[in-house]
Amino acid sequence: MTEPLLETTSWIAHVVVSSGLAHLDRPFDYLVPDDLVGRVQSGVRVRVKLAGRLCDGVVVAVDHEQEPGVTLAPLERLVSDQVVATPGQLNLARHVADHWASTLEEVLRWAIPTRHATTEAADPPPWPTPTVTMPSGTLQTLDRGRHFLALLEAGQRPRAHWRVTPVRGPGDDDRLGDWKNGLLQAVCATLASGRSAVVCCPTVDDVATVHATFQAVLGAGTVAVLHADQPASARWRHYLAVIRGTARVVIGTRSAVMAPVANVGLVAVWDEGSDHHDEPRAPYPNTRDVAALRAQIDHCALLLASYSCSVRSASWLESGWLVGIGADRATMRAVCAPVRIPGDSDLAMERDPLARSIRLPGLAMATIRDGLLRGPVLVSVPRVGDLISPSCARCRTPVRCPSCGGPATGRRTTSGVDMHCTWCGRHLSAWRCPECRSTDVRSGIVGATTTATELGRAFPDVPVVDSSANHVRERVDSTPRLVVATPGAEPLPESGYSCAVILDAVSSLSRPGLATVEQTVDRWMATLALVRSVRDGGRAVIVGPSEDASLQAMVRNDPIGWATRELADRREARFPPAVPCGIVDGHPKAVALAAQRLREWFGADLEVLGPVPQQHRPGESQRDRIIVRPSGTMAPTELSQGLFRLRSTHTMGHETGSLRIVIDPVNIL
Repeated sequence: MTEPLLETTSWIAHVVVSSGLAHLDRPFDYLVPDDLVGRVQSGVRVRVKLAGRLCDGVVVAVDHEQEPGVTLAPLERLVSDQVVATPGQLNLARHVADHWASTLEEVLRWAIPTRHATTEAADPPPWPTPTVTMPSGTLQTLDRGRHFLALLEAGQRPRAHWRVTPVRGPGDDDRLGDWKNGLLQAVCATLASGRSAVVCCPTVDDVATVHATFQAVLGAGTVAVLHADQPASARWRHYLAVIRGTARVVIGTRSAVMAPVANVGLVAVWDEGSDHHDEPRAPYPNTRDVAALRAQIDHCALLLASYSCSVRSASWLESGWLVGIGADRATMRAVCAPVRIPGDSDLAMERDPLARSIRLPGLAMATIRDGLLRGPVLVSVPRVGDLISPSCARCRTPVRCPSCGGPATGRRTTSGVDMHCTWCGRHLSAWRCPECRSTDVRSGIVGATTTATELGRAFPDVPVVDSSANHVRERVDSTPRLVVATPGAEPLPESGYSCAVILDAVSSLSRPGLATVEQTVDRWMATLALVRSVRDGGRAVIVGPSEDASLQAMVRNDPIGWATRELADRREARFPPAVPCGIVDGHPKAVALAAQRLREWFGADLEVLGPVPQQHRPGESQRDRIIVRPSGTMAPTELSQGLFRLRSTHTMGHETGSLRIVIDPVNIL
């Protein structure tokens, strides 16, 4: 006689616990109490005990699977019946964590907004269905753009990089420079196929602009918005509309790329090369890279759009993984404002011998003077403020804080000079040079405020607008005026700027960082996109070395060609994105031990550069850094796995000091 098979009747919840420890990056099993059976499901928030501490957690699965002989602790509490993470979102989060050597808990913390209980308990407001009306122009006027939209409408999943034509104003008859209209067309095509769409922008201002454009066509209240500047109630209400399946279009900043939309058909990223897409907190992902990963995992379309082109996108274009969309060379010449560099030829040097040695050469002044006859003129300056890197006007001794030795900054006022230390914040009143005892101060670098003052003296009858720092102006009309602005703070012109002058190119290009030139070209192209068409007399001038490759790319209006050559240079130098790379920084002892472990684990297959001490301010602890990259046939996944193993070993041993790991950190190198 055989005994009947005994089946387990207890329900087991597998929970990702917010422990903050890398070596605990796995689901923990908890017993579901009888009163919570049927309510605890995948994606809900719970409270559990781990090592005697009460922690938050997210349920990733509920089943009967239990290790034999193990006594499980019960769930302490169900936070809410509301599902906050879908199975698809959990799967994507796991891939993101594996790629960026992170934990699933860190990714979910980044992707899921803060809960707002009152909003969650309230009856959800009605969410209208979008009205799909395909706008004209923009992508519809480009051969590959029309093909891309046709594939979206047919339910396909094309991948493309759209290089938006940098032009603005009435001369852009086909709206080639209207990136908002192009994104709207892609979303409409996706909605027509019965699928949903996610659009990510680098800044909250861009989100607001896109939101207004979309709602004007799709209908009021049809678009969900997700960004960190929203009130907690509004953000949670929109997130609930997404996860409940009522919102089919999502617009937001970085974390919106993880939005759990149902049946996603398109993920689009505007200004894909902007450094604003780099998440400054763990797991330090980039929106563009997460979007590309999601396109593969969720089998959806991908559209990366920008006036420029990042080196990462250039690598995908080169390999054929992305298809390029953009106007042809003849159309670009016929539409975009031409760009000139002072002293770019022998003839130009004969006409203006000082073109390469002064800050505002004759060509720049003539362009400003001519542009003021037709409308507003934009002067772009890379630095904010008045007194930047100040020094003694007599002996050039830099102004330093007498307390901590930090660099100073300041501004000129009617009563004199107001300076303070950038490190400790101390005001440097009654400063006197320690070398020559002079009290006169000069700025080492001319900023936007000083430039506006100087141009106001040169053009006394013209209004001057300084748009930078904490006094950013949103818009200007078509009245002739001088607008001095820093990159990203340019007021939107009513019908485009008549001309633009970009100053101090050398200062912009000489900043430290692997991605400096890449980001500078991106900002220059965005500035060029504010200028009227050549048909309306639009012109642009960049003051800098004419032989520089990035300036030549501006003259040729060819950022993709520049990015392709930059990719070749990085491939030769073995830097990302050509070669995967990682940074490990933290306490000197922890970093030294990490370097030793990596050399022992991987040997000659991994190149370890460092450790090198990092600059730090007085009062801050010393931090060291190592750079690691494969030297053999190691795959990027192996590098990520090795660095995550490093994190796990560090936290498991409760070792001294902090340890941070960043994958492909082009903005840190």
